[in-house]
Amino acid sequence: MTVNAASFRPALAARAGALPRLRTAVLIGALGCAFLLRLVLVWRRATPNYFPDEYLYASLGRSLGALHAPSVRGQGAHFPALLQPLVTAAAWRAGSVETGYRIVQAIGAAAFTLAAVPVFLLARRVGLGRGVAAAVAALALVVPDGLYAGLVVAEPLAYPLVLGAIAAGVAALAMPSRRLQVLFLVLAAFAAFARVQFAVLPLCFVAAALLLGSRERGLRRVLREQRLPLAAVAVAAGVGVVGAALRGLGYYSGAGHVHVHLGPAAKAVGINLTVLLYAGGWVLVPGAAIGLGLALARPRNRTELAFAAFTLAFTAALLVQAALWGDTAMVQERYVFYVLPLVAISFGLQASRGWPHRGPHALLAAGLVALAARIPLSGYARPGSDDHSPFLLAVQHLEPSLGNAGAAAFVGGLATAAAVTAALAVQRPRIATPLLLGLALVGSAAALAGASEFDRANSVSVQHRYLPADRSWVDHTRSGSATLVAAFGGRPVDGEEQLFWNRSIERVAVLPGGTPPDHLSSASLRYGEDGALLSNGVALRGPLVVDGYAGTIVLRGARPVARAPHFTLWLPRATPRLALYVPGRYYDGYLSGMGAILLWPEGRRLAGWLDLDVRAVPGTRLELKLGDRRVEAGHVRLPVCSNGRWSASFTAAPRKILGGRPVSAWISVPRYVADATACPGV
Repeated sequence: MTVNAASFRPALAARAGALPRLRTAVLIGALGCAFLLRLVLVWRRATPNYFPDEYLYASLGRSLGALHAPSVRGQGAHFPALLQPLVTAAAWRAGSVETGYRIVQAIGAAAFTLAAVPVFLLARRVGLGRGVAAAVAALALVVPDGLYAGLVVAEPLAYPLVLGAIAAGVAALAMPSRRLQVLFLVLAAFAAFARVQFAVLPLCFVAAALLLGSRERGLRRVLREQRLPLAAVAVAAGVGVVGAALRGLGYYSGAGHVHVHLGPAAKAVGINLTVLLYAGGWVLVPGAAIGLGLALARPRNRTELAFAAFTLAFTAALLVQAALWGDTAMVQERYVFYVLPLVAISFGLQASRGWPHRGPHALLAAGLVALAARIPLSGYARPGSDDHSPFLLAVQHLEPSLGNAGAAAFVGGLATAAAVTAALAVQRPRIATPLLLGLALVGSAAALAGASEFDRANSVSVQHRYLPADRSWVDHTRSGSATLVAAFGGRPVDGEEQLFWNRSIERVAVLPGGTPPDHLSSASLRYGEDGALLSNGVALRGPLVVDGYAGTIVLRGARPVARAPHFTLWLPRATPRLALYVPGRYYDGYLSGMGAILLWPEGRRLAGWLDLDVRAVPGTRLELKLGDRRVEAGHVRLPVCSNGRWSASFTAAPRKILGGRPVSAWISVPRYVADATACPGV
């Protein structure tokens, strides 16, 4: 029987055409599942707590959503990174603050998930197989810094844009074309519009082009090929310098004042790099280092060389940025985690070569063991040092069970085991790649889960500590535009929570001795002779949201109508005036080590008694001095005689730590009783 081969061609063509469609459907389905899983994670977060950033971006988005110029508390914001506020502006118009917040989280989760696309495409472009490229893309989604997908910050948008710009930049370097060059410039511009730090991307492209040209011994040819992006970078740099000279740096004005101390800067680079290696899959690091070195020294094609050049330039730029402009006392993983997918791709380059240089690979793994022992994480996984490091938050999540040193030792032990596994696995090349990628995926996913759970628990704690059941408690009184009054000893997070959840709080004013909740716009207050709160000589009017965490305040000419754990909303009947202010008395009556009691007369003078009850902190001895008088536990009565404001300072020895604060004694709310007999002869 004769078979006509031509009769099979339509079926074969149909099958060949169906395969790309199937792959596309699988990719979309995988991304959809990843998005849904991430959405479940981020929606477990009770309230923002990463301030002032989350309040800043929310305020900018709300102002843009209201079709106003970008502003915070009514003041124009010279903030150049406006992509996130623009993208989320409409979400803040969707009903309540809660609804807007959840939509913004969903936008962040979707954007972060899209980072898998450029990572997969870049991995395929440098020659990795589909399976390895898919694993690398999955790793890009489970980095611990996926925590930021649920925060009201720019990282969820910046992450895919940066990786897309790098993928386009590598392609433009390897196969110069106007389309690819324009694509790189557009994506780099959007990345910088999301986060100003990525204005460095075009400079990294220039550095990579120079390195590419020098390695190929054809620098002039490479410069001719890249005329368009090089000219665009030069023009953009010139415009940026002129703009900064004419208008300043706005919100980033401090970036122009860099004081370089080589010792701390070098240490910061080392610590940031070490934590980055932990976060990126410790087990991949030896292979990634060799793969990157081979791509630079003996590239199999121009794309590999372009990738290695761009990766080196970009990694160095971010580490230097974090060391120069970041707080060197803190780990700055937040600013450098964008290189983690590039580490995984570099690992793939080594694996795709069949695991050469196994001896150096084992030596690098041994070096990681020494590094884990030399730099224990216990000194960095602690509050105040790990705020910008999701990986260290995951380590801190283990501390309730293992303790600080125990958690660090546990993670260090896992890192040591991973390094030993990496050294041994390459002796069996057939299983090395899937084994090490699988371990990296499990480790990164575990770190992301730990960081997310730590953040969730922290957000729940913050909600219970600082917010009432109705988080938009000021808005729901429909009292109109309100002013938040920051007082002595107030906690910034406390104030920021009220500002975030209550859009009607449009101003911040700070009492003498108080601290504003952030470095954004606020007014400084002084006391009027009659107790009025004066800002630039003008008395505050309208609803006041008054901080009472570490200072007791009673107003005259206003009535309290709603309360949060530490704030009270006062509605004025006339001009609000201070009647009583006790800086140093906490919301629950306990005293700090020092403070004062201040009274203002309703008329011109005070003549009467100040009554209060005094107790020692349970289990301690009372040592309290009020004015020049040492007081004992029980009821205390002091004469108050003054023409105008009266004050008496107090000092006490802190005796106990309660609720994270040192306390010295307990007093009731002081009560003034008018009685002319208290001031004989006056």
